[in-house]
Amino acid sequence: MTGPCRRVRSDVSKTCHFQLPSLSGLPPTESMSHSRIDVHHHILPPQYVEAVGTDAIARQGSSGRVPQWSVDEALSLMDRSGIGTAITSITAPGVSALAEVEAGGLARWCNEFSANMVRDWPGRFGMFACLPLQSIDNALREAVYSLETLKADGVCLLSNYDGRYLGDPVMRPLYEELNRRKAVVFVHPTSPASMVPIDQLSPSSLEFPFDTTRTVASLIFGGITTDYPEIRWILSHAGGAMPYLAGRIELLTRNNPALRERIPDGFRRAMATFFFDCALSVDPAQFAALRELVPDSQLLFGTDYPFGPKGQIAETVSGVLDVGLEPGTLKALESDNALSLFPRLRDFQETATEVD
Repeated sequence: MTGPCRRVRSDVSKTCHFQLPSLSGLPPTESMSHSRIDVHHHILPPQYVEAVGTDAIARQGSSGRVPQWSVDEALSLMDRSGIGTAITSITAPGVSALAEVEAGGLARWCNEFSANMVRDWPGRFGMFACLPLQSIDNALREAVYSLETLKADGVCLLSNYDGRYLGDPVMRPLYEELNRRKAVVFVHPTSPASMVPIDQLSPSSLEFPFDTTRTVASLIFGGITTDYPEIRWILSHAGGAMPYLAGRIELLTRNNPALRERIPDGFRRAMATFFFDCALSVDPAQFAALRELVPDSQLLFGTDYPFGPKGQIAETVSGVLDVGLEPGTLKALESDNALSLFPRLRDFQETATEVD
């Protein structure tokens, strides 16, 4: 990559040979004049793509290709879509397919890259840290570093890691620290460890929503949401299939006393503690099912940029406007609910209002 470079800091990065580019050569936007907060916004730094491989990234998406990405293109899309701030994340497969040492170094590089974006464009970007879950100890160290030193807005977890879902007891040391910090955890789906392929249908079309559903069930019935109540969870894509299946799950768990003990307030009450973004999920029937399940205070705006078919982000924006929300509910979904999770953005939102 061209431009000034510096080495990634920290002991973990000694095993990593990636260079971190300065982003300051690109012109920051002078003013933030929009109010939407996009909590589902991915980045594809070139060295991440090179390290993980284009095939590994492309096979997750619906097009079978790696989409183009740059900071300039992201800012342009945000401005065209009325997005003031985007909270960035590394999507599937993340660093999950790499060896333990390499994964730790690449996760640190990605987090430093994201932190530079936040620094160079104040108010335009936030970040969810990427964690190397090959080792729970390494993931815990990276979470602490990202939240303390890089001032990350939260962490991103994939729905499963080599078939282990997020309710697995091995995750508890990480959750203890995240609970202590009252951290935000953004949950993004990935492909399940095993699946039956359906001709021409990508994992993101079918498997992603169901893998989100599996991991939410594992969090609830694994006792994680009860034992670590201070963690704020964001679920991608309106919670996958959960809005449709919640009633069925609640009904059938009545036959299992052990499961009932893990949800003392009922399954629907447990679901209402999660936040849900609307990325790829503003179909009227799907959105109505979500609103039947959870209060409007749990709805968040998301785009899934730069993934999805051409025009889908404009369709998300128009879809949110067309589902008939009251003005206060619309504003809550587009920004106010996110501000409850990320209060540091309030000053930037107030500035945007003054500019408008």
